[in-house]
Amino acid sequence: MKKETVNLLKKFEQDHEVYVAADDSKFYWVVTARIPKTDETLHHTHRGKAYVSGLNQEGNVLIFPDPDLPENYTLESWGKLNSFEEFVDKALERILDEKEEYKQGLAEGCGTQCA
Repeated sequence: MKKETVNLLKKFEQDHEVYVAADDSKFYWVVTARIPKTDETLHHTHRGKAYVSGLNQEGNVLIFPDPDLPENYTLESWGKLNSFEEFVDKALERILDEKEEYKQGLAEGCGTQCA
């Protein structure tokens, strides 16, 4: 992974209080995020999210709303992704959008709907 990408991830964590990790392997790309919940509790819990794609996937991205449950996922098309860095940029944009949705209460999480 390029040094600029590592620095981008560190800055994103500091600026947005979201833990992110990225993996640029030979066959796939992964960005994992832990988005903090804004619930008023004693604990600061996080929602996990993973985004998986690759150079030859034609912009198709697997999204795992809970990385610990790999059987639950959605597939989205993000358009042509020409590089790992482009994938990371789009994933970070998506993470910010989802963080805002959680803050506004537009996205439901376990505790309200999960069994």
